[in-house]
Amino acid sequence: MTRWFLKYLKNHKIMLIVSLLFAMLSGALLLVGPLYMGRAVDALTADGGVDWDDLGKNLTLLAIFYASGAILSYLSPLLSGKAAAGAVTDIRNDTFNHILTLPLRFFDTRQHGDVVTRITADCENIYDGLAQSFVQLFSGVVTVAGTLTAMFIISPAIAAAVLCITPLSLLIARFVIIRTARLFAMQQKKTGELGGHVEEILSGIRTVHENSMENAAFNEFRRVNDELYVVGKRAQFGGALINPSTRLVNNISYICVGLMGAAFAAGGITAGGRVMTVGVIATLLSYATQFAKPINEIAGVTTQIQNAFASASRLKQIQDEIPEPDDSELGELTAVKGGVAIEHLKFSYVPEKPLITDLNMKAEPGNVIAIVGPTGGGKTTIVNLLMRFYDAQGGRIMIDGTDTLTVKRDSLRNAFSMVLQDTWLFTGTVRDNIAYGCPGATDEQIKKAASLAYAHNFIRRLPDGYDTLITDGGGNLSGGQRQLITIARAMLCDSPILILDEATSSVDIVTEQYVQRGFANLMSGRTSFIIAHRLATIRHADLILVVEGGNIVEQGTYEQLMEKRGRYWALENAGR
Repeated sequence: MTRWFLKYLKNHKIMLIVSLLFAMLSGALLLVGPLYMGRAVDALTADGGVDWDDLGKNLTLLAIFYASGAILSYLSPLLSGKAAAGAVTDIRNDTFNHILTLPLRFFDTRQHGDVVTRITADCENIYDGLAQSFVQLFSGVVTVAGTLTAMFIISPAIAAAVLCITPLSLLIARFVIIRTARLFAMQQKKTGELGGHVEEILSGIRTVHENSMENAAFNEFRRVNDELYVVGKRAQFGGALINPSTRLVNNISYICVGLMGAAFAAGGITAGGRVMTVGVIATLLSYATQFAKPINEIAGVTTQIQNAFASASRLKQIQDEIPEPDDSELGELTAVKGGVAIEHLKFSYVPEKPLITDLNMKAEPGNVIAIVGPTGGGKTTIVNLLMRFYDAQGGRIMIDGTDTLTVKRDSLRNAFSMVLQDTWLFTGTVRDNIAYGCPGATDEQIKKAASLAYAHNFIRRLPDGYDTLITDGGGNLSGGQRQLITIARAMLCDSPILILDEATSSVDIVTEQYVQRGFANLMSGRTSFIIAHRLATIRHADLILVVEGGNIVEQGTYEQLMEKRGRYWALENAGR
């Protein structure tokens, strides 16, 4: 994990080096301060009265050292904070960019809210840990080494006593950290789980209200939230124990220094060749405080450090996910006419549960292929395999005689346009949403596509027409309007192969008639795959595939299948 952190900090090493240099200089100046403070105290308690010249000189130097140290102490964390912000920005960019390369399987097995939490909250935790702890760790080492050296020079006996007591605070901190690390990891996991539940409920809030499931949704939220509260309370309590425990040990150390110094002074024992004066005792007490301060500071940010490591582990898990295989060396799929052939295809989402065992199908350019069958029969799976959202375990899919595994995925997917049952619109104008995937489209092309989709009329009636802002995933539009915009988007892309997955499910019967006319224009001369539950909408298809258990159990035209009085005939007459 440390190497993973350093990889990102390396890009901001100049700022970090300057920050560490400032921290080192600040620590050095603060180490010199107690010496002059002790001399100032001795000047006040001199036998012949106050030595004003010596007092003024030492106080002036003391002010210069502490002022300079304070300025450097301000600049050092400021620079480290900027470096941390840059590192976290890189982490967030790399993680999101990696997410975009992951196969669809990753998203099918993850709560989207948990992934969002990792990109947002976990990155913030890493920033808090880096910004607060990095300089403190370095300056703490410098301060501890410097003060211990100075104390040994002044009084080896007192320094040895402090050195014997200090490990106790380190042992306490280590004991607590080891036992709370698991709790902080669990806290981040529960935070992601809570985010996933919230995202899930908000995305289906209409269904929640429709079924009066508000109480059930809240109860589930409260359950996860209570679990987060319990594990969070235990983690924070454990983390909060470190600071007071170490402070108690350090106070004991402080008392020992004072008592030993007083005893040495009373006994006439010298320190560093000097008589143990009040000023020397004050210097040792100041060093004892400085020696304890970095340990207390590190203990104080232990919670942020542990949160940062727990969050880093969650982000690294995503970055370690295997992306789609690199296909940069493969060829391009160009001049696509639309011929599609599936030969002896085998596929399963789970190895021990075969879904498609031997799928065969052939479509000529310009054919309309309808895919029907019961839910879970494999209709959408065929689409996923055509688009290479998943790769088959056997057999092959050919586009115009070219195996899809031998071409780049982008060039393959550019040959398809899709209209799905679940519409997806992003925050932006109507124009931007229609032109998604074709960013260079002109206004004329956009309006033509909207007209073919029978969306132009309702768009003109919107407050700002094509410049109307769509918000919250299209919440300010009806379901039918959202569907029409996605249909217009597909028409604009003008790809040689179309996939329509219940594309008219969200429009009313009257609108559907217009959309079907638009589809007729769109599908002219193009190969089209239509997944449909309403069988009346696909009677015109050149080929109807009846899919059950992942395999084609019947295929033919509407008339041929009705004459067979087989599975399609049963589906057509079901419920009559």
